[in-house]
Amino acid sequence: MFESGREAKDWIARPMDHQDGVQDHLDALARARLTYTQKWHPMLAAVETEPGVWLMVAQFGEPYAIIRLIEIGKQRGYRAVTANENREDRELVGYYTTLRAATQAAHARWVRRHGTLGGVNGKT
Repeated sequence: MFESGREAKDWIARPMDHQDGVQDHLDALARARLTYTQKWHPMLAAVETEPGVWLMVAQFGEPYAIIRLIEIGKQRGYRAVTANENREDRELVGYYTTLRAATQAAHARWVRRHGTLGGVNGKT
């Protein structure tokens, strides 16, 4: 006998009654729908400073990328560069056909700048 006064046979796992499982699922689904918010996208960090030019801004106001609407031939697209103060120090992030893709790539580059190269803890 255990200190609690229960027998060893009382601790054996038994099948549980899951009759409420379907209703629990429906209730959880209803609660989730009430509190659902769409995922944040880097496009929300883009501030249009002038027509066709977006500045990607971090949460404390630090600019980290510049995206510009460009036209080459008859095609329009977006050019993303890092937002260094000196124009010569800016690095090309890439050319994109949508603003969404340009903001995603610029944000991903900025996030990568904060970590180490390689796997976990810099180990490969």
